Amino acid sequence: MAGNVREWTSDWYNTNYYKEASASGLVEKNPQGAKMPFTPNNPYAKERVIKGGSFLCSASYCASYRVSARMGSSMDSSLEHTGFRTVATVNMLTE
Repeated sequence: MAGNVREWTSDWYNTNYYKEASASGLVEKNPQGAKMPFTPNNPYAKERVIKGGSFLCSASYCASYRVSARMGSSMDSSLEHTGFRTVATVNMLTE
C-alpha cells in the first residue's frame, strides 16, 4: 500500500514466519501468515502485522518508509498513522 498510513492486517506478527516458510520449501499462493504471534523481545505480546509506509517516518528514526515494510503492532494500539482496507463482495444480479 503506497500512501501516508500503514495498513493494519489480520496476520499475526511472527519474526520466524518467513524463515520457517522458506525452510519448508513450499511455495504458497496468498499465504495467510503465521498461526501464532511471536516477537523475541516481547514473547507474550499478541501483535498483528502492519505494512507500508507512514507519514511519520523520517530517515533519522524510521527505516520503514517503503511499501514492502512489515512490522508488528499490538491490537490495542491507537496509532494515528495506521489504517485498514475494507473488502466486500458485490453480488451481481443477471436477468
